[in-house]
Amino acid sequence: MLSFATEFPITHDCHALRFIEAVKTWILGSPHTRLTPNMLRDLAPTGEASVKEGHESLKTLGVSGSDQDAVAVRYKTSSKGLEWTTTSVFSRTASDAWVRIQVSCETSHPAVRLPPAKKPILVRTLLDEFGGAPDGLLRIGRSPFRLEDTDIDVAAQLIRGEAGCRLPLVYVSAPFQGGPIVDCDRLAADLSAMAHVVVEPNRPFSVRLRLDVGSENVYGGTVGIYWPEGGGRRSFFIGRDYESPSQVSKAVFDEIRVALTNRRPLERCTWASVQESWSRKEIQALQASGSQELSEYIEAFDKELDAKTERIEDAEREIRRLRSELQVYEARLAAGGGGVSIVKPGREQDLYLNETLIIVRDAIADALTRVPDNSRRQHVLESLLKANEDVDDMAESNREELKQILRGTKGMKSKMRSRLEAMGFSITEDGKHYKLVFQGDNRYVFTLPKSGSDWRGGLNAASDIGSMLF
Repeated sequence: MLSFATEFPITHDCHALRFIEAVKTWILGSPHTRLTPNMLRDLAPTGEASVKEGHESLKTLGVSGSDQDAVAVRYKTSSKGLEWTTTSVFSRTASDAWVRIQVSCETSHPAVRLPPAKKPILVRTLLDEFGGAPDGLLRIGRSPFRLEDTDIDVAAQLIRGEAGCRLPLVYVSAPFQGGPIVDCDRLAADLSAMAHVVVEPNRPFSVRLRLDVGSENVYGGTVGIYWPEGGGRRSFFIGRDYESPSQVSKAVFDEIRVALTNRRPLERCTWASVQESWSRKEIQALQASGSQELSEYIEAFDKELDAKTERIEDAEREIRRLRSELQVYEARLAAGGGGVSIVKPGREQDLYLNETLIIVRDAIADALTRVPDNSRRQHVLESLLKANEDVDDMAESNREELKQILRGTKGMKSKMRSRLEAMGFSITEDGKHYKLVFQGDNRYVFTLPKSGSDWRGGLNAASDIGSMLF
């Protein structure tokens, strides 16, 4: 069973021999290996070689040509009824160099449970040894890419899948209040060589980005996974499904890991591709030498046939994966009422948590007062209201918070400013007044006098602002 797979570009100055040396370093660094440096000394970047010691085996296959240099390493080890196979492939052309690493685990006994899938240390070994290379607009690394206020075009290309990246994008949107809901540095390190982690700078950036991407961007602290070339989006946030930042991060990692294991690999970065190239070169060498040895021809052709068979099996696995994925989408569509969503999202982006849902829920509650008892409309509206009754009413809490802040206010004290900014207001001075803009949206601008008249003035202002926003 394939438990992990990823592929990523590395610096172009890496060559096949350095790649083999790095893999050897990883193997020999394991406290469980019985292989020794002396056993691995004959491994070369071209040709075929193999080593076996106890429950461990290592096989390499390398080919060098005018179009590319490629080497594949397959390392197997058995322990406690489990057989682990790690296949790493290096491919370097005139323009770039890519690496693929995949791990599979098989059990020899039905009672043995497969352990949880983990990211192999080999990924970090290769990344530390060679460094990541550009993948479209972004570079492979262990740190997140933090957008600046001027990076709207970059963010839009990433969201739309037009940035030329092969690795998926994890987009961490700016929350309504405070910092990101996940530890972006740790998440980027965990997903290094698996996905790009991009961090949004602030809420006004999100509002501006919405116009460029047709509201396809996640927002308000939500973490979104975007697939290259516009391949869809998944959203993760603290709420019903995830109760803590660590749960969100784990869910994002698991989603990326599972998706990458199901993704069709780069053809040049597979064992079958290297095997086919090597076999073809062997056949050409036999023909050029005028060899008449039938057994040598048969062996070379058999290896090429094995490579093609492996490719067919890969294609069949991809077909099965796509069928399974299609069934998931069909089930989601069926659950949504035959493929029609109850409410299509508009172009307006929430300015606070659950805003659209709260507004729709309030409208449903109001509509319930206007329909006949025991009517079909009453039953449908009651069902919708009950299905969404456990949503936090941030509108009500925001109205109360605004009253507490502005009650009896005279002027703009630092504590008051901080609390207003925490709610999402930006504050500037405008003559005898303070100008408040909510969530960077210039449609929602309010003024407060620098010197209030009495305690009722602040409550009146809170009531006016609250009725317009919440």
